[in-house]
Amino acid sequence: MTTDLLLPRATRSVPAERIHTLDVLRGVAICGILLMNIHGMGDVADYPLSRFPATWNAEWISWGVQTVFVQGAMRGLFTMLFGASMLIMLRRAEGAAGPARPLDVWTRRSVALMGFGIAQWALFLWPGEILWNYGISGLFLLAFRSARPRTLLVAAALLIAGLGANSAFWTHEQVVQLERGQAATARAQAGGRLDADDRAAIAAERQHRAAAHPDAEDRAERITERTHLLGLLHWSAGYWMRENLTITGWVDIAESIAFMLIGMALFRFGILTGTARPAIYRAMVVGGYGGGMLLRGLHVALLARAGLDMGSPLVPGWAWVASEALFQPARLLVTIGHVGAVVLLFRAGAFGHATTLRALGRMTLSVYCLQSILGGVIFYGLGYVGVFTLPQLWLIAVGIWGVSALLCRWWLTHHEMGPAETLLRRIAYGGVRAKAQPAPL
Repeated sequence: MTTDLLLPRATRSVPAERIHTLDVLRGVAICGILLMNIHGMGDVADYPLSRFPATWNAEWISWGVQTVFVQGAMRGLFTMLFGASMLIMLRRAEGAAGPARPLDVWTRRSVALMGFGIAQWALFLWPGEILWNYGISGLFLLAFRSARPRTLLVAAALLIAGLGANSAFWTHEQVVQLERGQAATARAQAGGRLDADDRAAIAAERQHRAAAHPDAEDRAERITERTHLLGLLHWSAGYWMRENLTITGWVDIAESIAFMLIGMALFRFGILTGTARPAIYRAMVVGGYGGGMLLRGLHVALLARAGLDMGSPLVPGWAWVASEALFQPARLLVTIGHVGAVVLLFRAGAFGHATTLRALGRMTLSVYCLQSILGGVIFYGLGYVGVFTLPQLWLIAVGIWGVSALLCRWWLTHHEMGPAETLLRRIAYGGVRAKAQPAPL
C-alpha cells in the first residue's frame, strides 16, 4: 500500500509523507474541540442558556446542535485519534536511531503530556484541559499495544458498559435526592419537622437549580473571580483538581481508554487511514448519525422539557437514568458518524487538497495550547468572560480557527512540526533527533 492512495483523487499527484486522512481527521477534531471548550472558557454558567422555557431561538438551537454533534463526540474523535497515534509512534520508535526503545519513548511522551496538562491550567488558565488525562490513559494503553482489533473492541465495550452502569447509578441517586429535597421543602412549608438528611436534600436541590439557573448576583461573583489574577488562579486550580484528582478523574480516564482502544482497532482495520471500502464509511454515516442523533436528541428533548432541572416532575426519574446510561454509546455513534462523513468527503475531493485542515492536524498540540492562550487573553485578560451568548462564542471560535490556520500554514513552511510537538518529541526521545525537511502541505 502506498501513501498516495490515502489522498483524495484530486491530490494524488502531491508527494505524500504522512497519512493525510489522519491529519484531516485531526484537523476537524481540534476545531471541534474548541467549539466544545469555548463555552467553558467564555461563560461562567454551567449551561449556555438564559431564556426559559425552551424556545426555537438561536441560543437554544445552538445549544441543541452542540449537545448532539459536538459535546462528547468531538472529544471522542480526538481521543480515538490519540489511540491510533500510539500505534504509529511505536512503529516509528522501533526504527529510531539511538538507545530509545518504543516503550521508553511512549512512556516519556505520556508523562510529558501530563506536564503539558499542568501547564494548561497553571499557565494558560484553562482547567478544562484533557492532556493530563491523556498522559495517564496513554500509560494504560501499553497493555494493549499488541492486542488484536477484536480484543481492543471487547475491552472498550466492557469499559463503556461499566461507565454506563456507573452513570445510571449516580443519576438515580441524584434524582432520588432531588425528589426528597422537593418533598422536604413542601413539608417545611407546611410546618413539618426536618431531619439532617432532609436539610441536606434541600441544600442539594437548591445547589442543582442554582447551577442550571444562576442569578445575576451569582454570575457577577463568578465573573469577578475570573477577571482578577488571584481569583482566576484559585478557580483554575480548584476546577482542575476536582476534575482530575478525584474519583471523577478516574472515571474520565476509563472513558478515554475506551475510546483510545476503539481508535486503535479502527486504525488496524484501515478505517482511520481512509483505506477501507466506501461502503463501510457510508454505513458509519447512516448508522452512526442515525443512532447517535436519536439518543442525543432525546436527551436534548428531556432537558428542554424540564428546563434543565433533573428534579422536574415533568420528566420521570427513569428517563434521566436511561439517558445518562446511554450517553457513552450515543456519543460513540455520533463520533463514528463524524469519521465516516469526513473520510467520504475527503476521498471525494470535497475539501480540495485540505491543506489547512492537514496543517492543523499536524500541529494539534500546538493548536490546542494556542486555543487556551487566546481564550485566556480574550475572556480573562480583556475581561469579556460572561459577556457573549453561545452563538457569539462560536463566532469567536471561528476567528480563533482562522488565526490558528494562518499560523500553522506559515510555521510548517519553515519547520517539520509545531513547537509543542517538537518539545514533546525531544522529551520522548531523550534529545534532539535528526532534523527532517518540512513535509509538503
